[in-house]
Amino acid sequence: MKRLLLIILVLSASLSEAQQQFVFTNFMMNDYYFNPAVAGSKDVHYANVGFRNQWAGFEGAPLTMYANFYGSAKNQMKHGYGASIIADRSGLVQNTGFYLNYAYHIKVSEKFKLGLGIKPGYMQYNVKLYDAQLADPGDDILTGNVLSINAFDFNAGLNFYSKEFFLMLSMRNLFTDVFNFTSFNAGLARHYTLISGYKWLVNKKKQPQKDEDGNVIKRKKDFELMPAVMANFVNPIEPQVSVMLKATVDNKYWAGLTFRSQDAVGVSLGLKIKNRWDIGYAFDYSLGKIKDYNFGSHEIVLTFQTTSKKPTLEEQDEELNNSIFDDNKKKNKKEE
Repeated sequence: MKRLLLIILVLSASLSEAQQQFVFTNFMMNDYYFNPAVAGSKDVHYANVGFRNQWAGFEGAPLTMYANFYGSAKNQMKHGYGASIIADRSGLVQNTGFYLNYAYHIKVSEKFKLGLGIKPGYMQYNVKLYDAQLADPGDDILTGNVLSINAFDFNAGLNFYSKEFFLMLSMRNLFTDVFNFTSFNAGLARHYTLISGYKWLVNKKKQPQKDEDGNVIKRKKDFELMPAVMANFVNPIEPQVSVMLKATVDNKYWAGLTFRSQDAVGVSLGLKIKNRWDIGYAFDYSLGKIKDYNFGSHEIVLTFQTTSKKPTLEEQDEELNNSIFDDNKKKNKKEE
């Protein structure tokens, strides 16, 4: 009986990883988790932290936390690198992963670049045996113990992108059945992820309109729509598809709707502060049978742009126009 319980606990930890990788409603704020080739695709560095409380109100439901740092050497978008840590607790099982990242980006045309990335990592799984409800309360062999299992991970991905379009493919647990670094590696399954989307600038900000005296009377704002899709494949589970539509106003306020097949629908909101901070919140409502036993899932992401980039001539012109607009607005208020 004791040996059987140990086997069941180990298998449950293994299967929980084999079924799916971590779920995120606002997957575009954490695309670095899904694909190592994201590192270095921007000419700035990012640091972000996130928290997800899945199935709130359900005892033993997954709690996930992560922290990432990534960018490119001298912000030149050629040699990308990064590091991340992610921790998850589901019932009796806790797992923590540490990862390093390298990516190389190649210019394939005037508009498009191709990024190739790798992300080796180390995972540790802990099963809290002391919290297990034993059939035999007098069995003190398992009481007060923690079962610990280690595994090495290796992920790879490619990122084909321009300013408007992106197509990303990645694979997790690449060497699961090739190199068994530990006995637990054989229990991990390969995960395949595809993410693609397009940034559609519906309404482009133009130079402010002026009256006959040269005073700014109206300033048009940007409005961008970004449809995105993510598909996850892992044998033998049926593929899961997430579809997201995100709307951004003035490159500052944004909102999104998400549908995740066989699972949930979600809504997300976000705000950019001083062009350096991004705050995002997401809520999703379960569609399956578990919906009667939880109050939905909550997700919070905070991203900080750690380096600044040199503004383009267009951005400098826009900043000048904005300052003129603000000055004229103050002047008109004084005259009134």
